[in-house]
Amino acid sequence: MLAIQDLYAPEYSHCWGCGAAHPYGLHLKSYLSDDHTYCYCHHTPDAVYTGGVPDNLYGGFIAMLFDCHGTAAAAALYLAAHEEDLTADSLERFITAHLEVDYLAPTPIGVELEIRAYPVKVTDRKVILSLELHCDERITARGKMVAVKHRRPAAK
Repeated sequence: MLAIQDLYAPEYSHCWGCGAAHPYGLHLKSYLSDDHTYCYCHHTPDAVYTGGVPDNLYGGFIAMLFDCHGTAAAAALYLAAHEEDLTADSLERFITAHLEVDYLAPTPIGVELEIRAYPVKVTDRKVILSLELHCDERITARGKMVAVKHRRPAAK
């Protein structure tokens, strides 16, 4: 199964978190659920991303996971809401207009995390998402994102 990021046009594939073309990036991969109601991503952070408390994940890294996964999810969930297939030709890029994160519990390093994004509202140019960071059987962070369609600059 292809990840949402695998469908990005080359000019949108350089993000440090999720860009397939970034030579040092994390290469996060996000997927649309089978029922098209949410998107998910799995990632196991390396120990280098520890925060102020040993063996716990840095909060900024959690925000980055929400940001990168959220924009990919917005693009896929936008298509799902408009009953369009997820393809390289139909996929439009979304960018973050607003992101808020609530940290509920420490997130440990070295375990697989699952990031989930659920659509709250989809309009003609924006997607509002509810985000969750799952670690083992608990949610350690929640977020809210407003993502808007990226408008390519006019050719000069």
